[in-house]
Amino acid sequence: MYRKFFVYLDDGKDFYKIAVAADCQRSAAAMCEGNGDVIAVVDVTDDFPISAERVRNALKAAGFQKFEMDFICRVLTEFDIAG
Repeated sequence: MYRKFFVYLDDGKDFYKIAVAADCQRSAAAMCEGNGDVIAVVDVTDDFPISAERVRNALKAAGFQKFEMDFICRVLTEFDIAG
């Protein structure tokens, strides 16, 4: 199961907050390596629920075709990013 994380980075000039999906905090930090120093990794899974139905509706409104919507929503659901 994947979880949602905010990774906070400092590149020596600016600070950034990046949203990533990963299986653990260590993996989330590793995904951002090379973009600056990782300051913090915060699990925000419970704070940001994503509805697969709302994603599907947004994709439909943007002109995506049925199979494109199916692929995207299936991936989000399969990896527990959307419910």
